[in-house]
Amino acid sequence: MIRRIFVVGLYTGSAHLASIVAISYLLRNLGERTLGFIGLVDATVLIVAGIVSFGIQLSVNRNVALQKSWRSNYHLGQSARFTASLLVVLFGVFSYLFNWDPTKMVYFIAPLIAFNGDYALYGNGKPIHAARLSFFRVLIPYSGLIIVTRYFETDYLPIYVTLIGLGILNSGFFAARINQVSYLFPVDKGFYKFYLKYYKVGLFQISSVLLITGILVVSKGFYTIEVIGLVYGLLKIFEVFKGGLRIIVQAFFKELQHEIVGLKIDKLGILIGAFILIPTIIYTETTLNLLFADAYENKRGMLVLFGIAMLIASFKTSADIRILLQKRDNVNLWSYLFALFVTIIIVIILSGSQYSLYGIPSGLIVGELILLLTLGWNLGRIGFFAQRMIFLLKVSPMLIVSYGIKIVFEPSIFTLVFSSALYAIFVVYVFRKLIFGSAFKNN
Repeated sequence: MIRRIFVVGLYTGSAHLASIVAISYLLRNLGERTLGFIGLVDATVLIVAGIVSFGIQLSVNRNVALQKSWRSNYHLGQSARFTASLLVVLFGVFSYLFNWDPTKMVYFIAPLIAFNGDYALYGNGKPIHAARLSFFRVLIPYSGLIIVTRYFETDYLPIYVTLIGLGILNSGFFAARINQVSYLFPVDKGFYKFYLKYYKVGLFQISSVLLITGILVVSKGFYTIEVIGLVYGLLKIFEVFKGGLRIIVQAFFKELQHEIVGLKIDKLGILIGAFILIPTIIYTETTLNLLFADAYENKRGMLVLFGIAMLIASFKTSADIRILLQKRDNVNLWSYLFALFVTIIIVIILSGSQYSLYGIPSGLIVGELILLLTLGWNLGRIGFFAQRMIFLLKVSPMLIVSYGIKIVFEPSIFTLVFSSALYAIFVVYVFRKLIFGSAFKNN
């Protein structure tokens, strides 16, 4: 299993590492206000992508994975996405006239988002190609932003949005060549029929975006831009973590039709989720100082909350995609809508309290917990949770060892790295059959 995941993870992980370096640089040198606007741009990009896709991306990908003749469905989907993107552009024009906001420039790159068909590479069994394109799609805007902010005094947001558009254009063009399909597609007057056909998956997809970085757009009306900047600095780690889990899922998208593969993928996710507790909960202050200097002084609880949310998320690494492949769209829909509703309520309530800094991460924890309970129950009842809790107990001794190292030797970058290395060695040795074995064999 590890070979495919390693190559895919190498590309995507490198891109995510670049994004974290960029976020760290921006927070250290330009402050939380600038980072807040960058976070809102990223959140808006994800929401626009969710609106343009609105179930088409996941549904077409499902058809690509399950059917041999997928191109006709893909063509219809891309035409529908392009047509919807023109409506997003129109909305952006009126929105600009009504109330200027620099983050609204994202609306004008909606057609580029629509034409980007790299998602079909995963369903088509080409995750390495998709990951390679994803690497450049992320690297172009973040590396460009670091260069611009380092050497030029200018308005960063228009340049950043332009770089995002270039990254998406690059990904879409080469994905079309790999899939041997057209890049451009015509307007489809009946596009709404396609959207109505997959509206359940669409609402699920929008909800999933709003339960990660997209929550910043909802929070904009209740939190200051400075608070949003501080939250985004750590939310990016959460997003990268979820992206890491998605790498594993996408690498075995077609095989997730089988329950045994789903369980093994979740176990791999739990190994990562347990590992993330070392930097986020055991060595909280060391991690914050390493990444962001003193930006989070007296705010270490924010990272702890995100660490808890990441562990919860790891238990259901493959859950929603397994349910998607089973065509049980109602389960995903109502699970995500309920989780989103409760998350937004918590975010709004805590925004007016003395704990406003912890409002967004607290809401995300509850949202992840609701998803775990609802999706897990629908996939395997009590057995689903029992299997995963028992597996976590097998990993927990190394977390205790890591905490012991911290107590005995005092927290530092060295003890953080040493504890992480010990955990990695333990996992590779004890769970080598799970990591290196076949996805279809019991380990």
